[in-house]
Amino acid sequence: MSAPSIDLRRAGQRFLTRTDRGESRHAFSFGQHYAPDNVGFGPLMVHNDERLDPGPGYDDHPHADAEILTWVLSGSLVHEDSSGNRGVVHPGLAQRMTAGSGIVHAERNDAYRLDPTRAAEPVHFVQMWLRPDAPGGPPSYQQQVVDLAALNGDWVPVASGARPDAAVTLGTQDATLWVTRLGAGERRRLPTASLVHAYVAAGEVEVETLGLLRAGDAVRVRGEAALEVTGRVVAELLVWAMGR
Repeated sequence: MSAPSIDLRRAGQRFLTRTDRGESRHAFSFGQHYAPDNVGFGPLMVHNDERLDPGPGYDDHPHADAEILTWVLSGSLVHEDSSGNRGVVHPGLAQRMTAGSGIVHAERNDAYRLDPTRAAEPVHFVQMWLRPDAPGGPPSYQQQVVDLAALNGDWVPVASGARPDAAVTLGTQDATLWVTRLGAGERRRLPTASLVHAYVAAGEVEVETLGLLRAGDAVRVRGEAALEVTGRVVAELLVWAMGR
């Protein structure tokens, strides 16, 4: 059996799109950014770290054949789609939209217009798209609250195509998103799978054999490598465990 392959990607290596609404940092080729050797990782096609200012956001735009998962780190995001789904996505709420044969949706940072108790503040979220096992199916939508306190104790399955204990389901069977939070000095082993994409969404961690990783840094692992991760400060990690 060959040794695992470990590829460290620093935050500064991510593609950057900046607009008058905010900015998006892309782990893989996206939009006008293209690199032939970086067009995805297994079924993970898109991994965007997004920041939107209060007010406008992304107006109606189409998607097809993608499992789209949104995880908000701070602030809130208003979702509307052509299937009639509407809601406010906030920290601790996992959202999955199956684009299927085609759907149109909008995402805006204007929840304060719907609820005057909400502050007009930037929203910071990570949006991830996966290739579905069966393209062309009917669009669907799911959102579910995740116990944020549970993240402090262990890895929590937030989305999965196979695990019944995950908060939301995916049309990509061999893929699970695990999320955890580490305090300073706390240790966890990364989940293992044929392919693992580990992303530091917030804070700083030490990763076995790699050293210090800060917010925006990521590790792509091919092969079984249960790397130990230690929090340097309070940190949040998003880890995709996937088959090839």
